[in-house]
Amino acid sequence: PCGNTVAMVGLDTVIVKTATITNQTETEAHPLKNMKFSVSPVVRVAVECKVASDLPKLVDGLKRLAKSDPMVVCQIEETGEHIIAGAGELHLEICLKDLQEDFMGGAQIRVSEPVVSFRETVTDRSNHTVMSKSPNKHNRLYFEAAP
Repeated sequence: PCGNTVAMVGLDTVIVKTATITNQTETEAHPLKNMKFSVSPVVRVAVECKVASDLPKLVDGLKRLAKSDPMVVCQIEETGEHIIAGAGELHLEICLKDLQEDFMGGAQIRVSEPVVSFRETVTDRSNHTVMSKSPNKHNRLYFEAAP
């Protein structure tokens, strides 16, 4: 029923950020949802080990960092770069300090300059329609922008 609070121990080994709790006999599922934040991780840095033998520590540290902070996004690009995205430069500084000192045991890392993701949105309906043709010139597509 509504209002009940439940605490579960040991789920951190199998759940990263979201999950659904159910069993095989029940037809009803209870999803554990992500927390909604008013900001998104827009500042990104690339990290790498100064010593190549510390790479397993870095990978494990990034996993632990992603679990410990719900606002952090850790990913590996196609180029092999390890990317950490946070809500701001101060947030990233704290995350990098935690990564290096707490999760990697003091191993040294190199950090790139922060890059801010630029994002735009439509705020008002467009006042004209735009036409585009498909590559084979057989289809015409008409577009209008709206929020």
